[in-house]
Amino acid sequence: MKNWRKALDYFMTGMGFGAIIYLVILGVTYENIGDLRVPLNSVFIVFVCSGLIGELSFLFKTSLPYFWALILHLIGTFVLFSVMMLLNHWVIDWQTLLIFVITYAIIWLIIRLIQEKDIRRINRQIKKRNG
Repeated sequence: MKNWRKALDYFMTGMGFGAIIYLVILGVTYENIGDLRVPLNSVFIVFVCSGLIGELSFLFKTSLPYFWALILHLIGTFVLFSVMMLLNHWVIDWQTLLIFVITYAIIWLIIRLIQEKDIRRINRQIKKRNG
């Protein structure tokens, strides 16, 4: 049961990041977002691919060295990003590749900062108990 909860957590976190990024990109790339009509299947594809990208986070919980887990996560993320682009009939060009790289780097940075904050909090709690 615990594994299902963890998998669901990864999936929902991925969907959250995907939804935020999707809305930001729509807001930045469309001049008049008030007239924007996005097909429901495109949104569904973004959610599913984003959730699957979130599932790839399990790589960081394996015995792989961090560097290799990051490389495999990046490759898997790019494959799922490409699948999403193809299924939605969106163009993959230098601009979308640049958006992918920048987005991946920003999300990676956010997650690293959150992890470091959690580590500092845990270390403070350990010091309180031992001190």
